[in-house]
Amino acid sequence: MQKRNFYNPFIFLFLTIIVGFSACKTDPKTDNETQEITKASTVTVRLRAEADRLNPLLSYRGWSTHIMNFMFPTLLTYDPKTTELSPVLVKSRPVVEPIITEGPYSGGTQYTFELLEEATWDNGTPLTAKDYEFTLKVLFNPHVACEVYRQVLSLIRDVELDATNPKKFTVLTDEQYIKAEHATGLFILPEYIYDPDGLMKDYKVADLTDPEQAEKHSADEKLKAFGDQFNSSKYSREVGFVSGAGAYKLAEWIQGERIVITKKENWWGDKLRDQNPLLTAHPEKMIFLPVPDPATSISMLKDQSIDVMDAIPENQFLELKENELVNQHYNFHSPDVLGYYFLYLNMRIPKLEDKRVRRALAHLLDVDEVLKSVKLGFARPIIGPFHPSRSYYHKELAPIKLDVEKARNLLKEAGWEDTNGNGTVDKNIDGELVEMNLHYMITPKNPTSNNIALIFKNEAKKAGVNIEITPKEANVLREDVKNRNFEIFSGGANQDMVDDPKQFWHTSSDTPNGFNRFGFGNAESDQLIDEIRRTLDEEKRGELFLRLQEIIYDEQPAIFMYATKDRIAVHKRFKGVFTTLVTPRYFENYWYE
Repeated sequence: MQKRNFYNPFIFLFLTIIVGFSACKTDPKTDNETQEITKASTVTVRLRAEADRLNPLLSYRGWSTHIMNFMFPTLLTYDPKTTELSPVLVKSRPVVEPIITEGPYSGGTQYTFELLEEATWDNGTPLTAKDYEFTLKVLFNPHVACEVYRQVLSLIRDVELDATNPKKFTVLTDEQYIKAEHATGLFILPEYIYDPDGLMKDYKVADLTDPEQAEKHSADEKLKAFGDQFNSSKYSREVGFVSGAGAYKLAEWIQGERIVITKKENWWGDKLRDQNPLLTAHPEKMIFLPVPDPATSISMLKDQSIDVMDAIPENQFLELKENELVNQHYNFHSPDVLGYYFLYLNMRIPKLEDKRVRRALAHLLDVDEVLKSVKLGFARPIIGPFHPSRSYYHKELAPIKLDVEKARNLLKEAGWEDTNGNGTVDKNIDGELVEMNLHYMITPKNPTSNNIALIFKNEAKKAGVNIEITPKEANVLREDVKNRNFEIFSGGANQDMVDDPKQFWHTSSDTPNGFNRFGFGNAESDQLIDEIRRTLDEEKRGELFLRLQEIIYDEQPAIFMYATKDRIAVHKRFKGVFTTLVTPRYFENYWYE
């Protein structure tokens, strides 16, 4: 099993782009609670890896996103308590005109926003529609190194500024899409910081989104100069040049040691906190320490040199909860993680092309034992690629249980029997006797993946299936998977608050850079996915999701295992602590002493 990012930095791109740069909401503070917040607190956070950049268009890492949450708020975000899409930098959710009936964007949708009157940049100037327009121009500048984000947000075609209200603007898209409202509600960059020489001022958004105009301008020196400037480390790492509309600013970055952000003096959002708790920002300082090694992190937890740690290994989490000294200082939380874990099966290879073989393999993985002995109860079984918390999770599909006899029968039906008496089933394929030997790729330093592989191997052997556990370094494994040079490997998927199944399950995603690594899909499943993506009616969309799950369940392109729970420790000196399904599941900006 792979780490939280699963060595696939773009699998959950939409989540990273949109959800990652959001503030979070809690209940309004009572007068008593407000009076209790008397100490200028500092929160020290352990990160599982070093941040790469603090630039919301250039970073793909969750560790960077965690920090940027507090610096680059979005127009809209998901309320972590209600999971409803809610306004942050705008007065309300946008006015939506469902279908554009005329012009070049016919068939698309338009979203009209109005920014908060109180919202200002660090120099005291107000956030305006022109700042949103500037941000889109940066996004679509072909020389800015954000190709993946550009692709995801390509549904945005133009923005119209209100001539009578500098805070009001309308975003135009060219398609119906279930995530479009959230996508258009992205963060805003201050033009005076990121383009002090006005290199982008003479361009329009349509100059960069229209293919004909974009081709015409692609070689412009000003666009290239801006791209070189924006891509430089200066606008990703240096104090004073990493700047957003959020409550916090970069104060220090010592590579490999710490990143420090501090609260801005007289931040505009403090005046609105009672009206919109999404703007809450209590701590005066946050210190982020990159500590990849869990053992080192746990030692730091024990001596109270960090205030919060997530993804604590299951066995150590249980031990810490029983440790009297640790219990004096920390509370423990285990919220659901919005994602799932599974085994990829390569449907393209002859040994796995028959769905009866794939179902037989599913009956040879003892998921209950995995939950008990590997996850130690910090997970629950799943039947498919959507989280059990979803309203459209298909509860009528039964989990596939360990059943060696059923597996033997399915293999026999598919023509796999032990004809040479060596204990492994075989089959004649194109005139050659092929043994059912399957390579299960794992990364060598991942005990979860290795333990699951051993459980699978032991049960599979009873049905005549030989699982060969094949350790590979992460970069080699990634390349093999990209080239579809694999039989079985373990992986996982984080999810956004709204599921778009195209990236994993549409045949158009069965490409080297796509994530349909199974070889799954047919005309019906593709049509369902296309309809899901453009169906805004939740009830109708739910029916489509149910049918898609039935097809995936029947085809068995993967062995679905579990949805996990996080393991988080937070120092007891903080109040206002809560955990949630919404990534990253805990929100330091609400903590106070």
